[in-house]
Amino acid sequence: MTRRFRLGLIVNPLAGMGGRVGLKGTDGRAEEALKLGARPSSNDRAVRALKRLAASHPSLTIVAAHGAMGQDAANETRFLAELTTVSPGAVTTASDTVAAAREMHSRNVDLILFSGGDGTARDVFEAVGDDVPMLGIPAGVKMQSGVFATSPEIAGEIVAALAAMPDRAKVTYRASEVMDVDEDLLRQDAISPRLYGYARVPHFPLRLQNAKARQHALDEAAVSAAARRLAAGMDRDCLYAVGAGRTAKRVIEALGEKGTLLGTDLVENGKIVARDANEKMILERASERPLKLIVGVVGGHGYVLGRGNQELSPDVIRRAGRDNITIIASQEKLMALPDKRLLVETGDGALDRELAGYWRVVVGPTDEMVMKMVAA
Repeated sequence: MTRRFRLGLIVNPLAGMGGRVGLKGTDGRAEEALKLGARPSSNDRAVRALKRLAASHPSLTIVAAHGAMGQDAANETRFLAELTTVSPGAVTTASDTVAAAREMHSRNVDLILFSGGDGTARDVFEAVGDDVPMLGIPAGVKMQSGVFATSPEIAGEIVAALAAMPDRAKVTYRASEVMDVDEDLLRQDAISPRLYGYARVPHFPLRLQNAKARQHALDEAAVSAAARRLAAGMDRDCLYAVGAGRTAKRVIEALGEKGTLLGTDLVENGKIVARDANEKMILERASERPLKLIVGVVGGHGYVLGRGNQELSPDVIRRAGRDNITIIASQEKLMALPDKRLLVETGDGALDRELAGYWRVVVGPTDEMVMKMVAA
């Protein structure tokens, strides 16, 4: 008889705070993010996952790190928590995550569920390698690794399915990339990705995020022509929030301007009026005139909103409105998506459902592709 399922839980309470305030990440910059008005969200996302798990397994025992690193989320959802001996300080560190994961390994957990981003994934992987399966609740800014569920709720459902299996020897796993980038270089528009290894992740098709893909045989001429088309059609009475990513930035280039590669730039009357804008800046500018968004698609992921462009928050998206969002991408990138679908995961479930449906994606000077967008 299979023994009772044991779940390890780690929450990085600092993860994701840099997104809406335009910091590209929170590594070493949590205090700055808080001063800019960032709000911690990682614990809330962990709670969302655990609530979905509690619906079918309320008596599951969780091995959790102390306090904000897991215990608080377990207590909030009324799970019995066995605590690790790791007691983090007021500000948690990567070494706290590594130590907690190693102890969970020694205590024979069946899966480590963590709430964080690529940095947290890297720390958990450093501790356990592929000895212990892991699964991420998406709560960071970048999340380029292939270890994350598509949403907190889906993470909870995956754990629930594992806990319900009478023979866990039959669980299938995939080797998923653990990726991270140098955030300091990222803020300088330089992408320096590094592969740290391959984690063991329970394989649930369409419920796991794919690793970000960077190399595509892009149709350069068609994408550039599509960008010129969008630039020429800009309404001079509107504010445009453009970004992030290379494809969206082609619209900025078509205006004769130099954009911020991995941030959102604001355009009025064909000129950049704010570079690398955060949520607050966008909303302040949008109070004076109508707002429109031009966004790209994350290669490999299929995400349009909610990954790498958190400054386009639910408030910003609602301010613009669904009809004022334009998606631009290469046809090759869209056809290379494993699931042939677009994803949205803004943190606001109601908004995600409003945005779900069929969208026209601009792929050339006159061409568009109709793609289905789903709420992750």
